[in-house]
Amino acid sequence: MARATRTDADKQTQKRSNEHLCNREELTPVYQSQNFKPPKTLTAEERVVWKWLTKVFRETVNCRVSDADVHLMELYCRAKVETDRADEELKNDPRPYIIVTLGKDKDGEDRTTAKPNPNIKRRHDNALICIKLFDQLGLSPLARARAGLQAANAKDDEEIFRKLMERSDE
Repeated sequence: MARATRTDADKQTQKRSNEHLCNREELTPVYQSQNFKPPKTLTAEERVVWKWLTKVFRETVNCRVSDADVHLMELYCRAKVETDRADEELKNDPRPYIIVTLGKDKDGEDRTTAKPNPNIKRRHDNALICIKLFDQLGLSPLARARAGLQAANAKDDEEIFRKLMERSDE
């Protein structure tokens, strides 16, 4: 059965004006202070990823990441390094299944079974974590689109859509 419409709806809470849309970008905090001190627990490989990640954030216009997000960045570095390690091991042994010895049977011969290569799952799981953290940190194309940014490294000060919204057709 269909639900009856509300007759006492507050028009102010439902209305999304052009002014609200114009101010949304300005109301989102942009952090000017970004020290991004690397955690002491990072390995040398993870520090390389950390340096790349902080470089991306420092070059990004309207960056919405601050020192409060250091833990997410640390997790991303660890997942990225683990993904790379699993990928490297898959290059050395690309078999989808590995033969595992279970022991001896009653005749004294080896009993074996085929199991999926654990590096495939390890690479897949860590890659999914990387993608999720990349999205949470605002670096995926979808996250940038959601944030209303034109591009991650856009250096252009002109905002075409803002000009269109602020124009008057008089």
